[in-house]
Amino acid sequence: MKGLKQIWNWAGNIYVTMGIMGVMILDLLAGYVMLKYHAHLFNPINDLGFLKWSATWGKESLGKTGWLFILVGLLAALSFNTFACTTDRVVSLLKNRHRFKSRSRFVLRFGPHVMHYSMLIMFLGYLVSYLFAGTHVGKVLLPGKTIQVSGSRITLETLDIEYYTGNRLLYMEKQAIDIRAKLLLQAGENTKLAVLSFNRPVRFQGLSIHLKDFAPKTRSNGMDRRQFVTLIIKQDPGVGFYFTGMVCFTLGLLMYAWEKIFSEKRYGFGRQRQYMSNQTGQEETT
Repeated sequence: MKGLKQIWNWAGNIYVTMGIMGVMILDLLAGYVMLKYHAHLFNPINDLGFLKWSATWGKESLGKTGWLFILVGLLAALSFNTFACTTDRVVSLLKNRHRFKSRSRFVLRFGPHVMHYSMLIMFLGYLVSYLFAGTHVGKVLLPGKTIQVSGSRITLETLDIEYYTGNRLLYMEKQAIDIRAKLLLQAGENTKLAVLSFNRPVRFQGLSIHLKDFAPKTRSNGMDRRQFVTLIIKQDPGVGFYFTGMVCFTLGLLMYAWEKIFSEKRYGFGRQRQYMSNQTGQEETT
């Protein structure tokens, strides 16, 4: 039991935090070089996921990809360090709660700790995404047609493509400038109509649907060409952790800001009055 306590105290030490951060900086510098000259080794991560990539590309070129595995380990160590340090401070705060005359001020003191725990939740979300996210690449969908992915049916209802009609930019003549794909999403009794476009993905039943490509990109004066869209569909179980972490982080930030404002108003005003009183006393003495 004593050994576990020593390990816990060591894990939450600020010097350990600084050591991890220093090694992480060196590792990221090595990663920058590898990404710059060997980017092709890391591009498949988005399509394969981290586990499958590790067993193929990552394993085969370990000398160039090793920095990423080291980074994952360092992030895990930093997360445990943050958890241990924050938990120690929370326990200490709970033990000294009798020193707070105001219950609201006691609660607001948890703001920084809420932010730290929120960061850990977001880290967990990234880990879950890298380990368990699935990606379906190159799903082609025609108007009126349906595809099925992970128990959800995706139907392309309509495809509206807006083309450039001006005459000032000759190189843009008849070129597509915007696209709106109306999707019908069904999963059991759940149904949703949504509009998909670039930089506007659609989320449904744990799926994240992104627009990768479309056709036709130019408008022809002759016969109509076949319309279609190419989708990238991601099933990311880490999304819930991201949003939960962001909401909790925002809450902690508001608690921290309010606690600072509350303290400044209450105690800063008191210090100002004491300073004014001392100044008045000195003037009367002189």
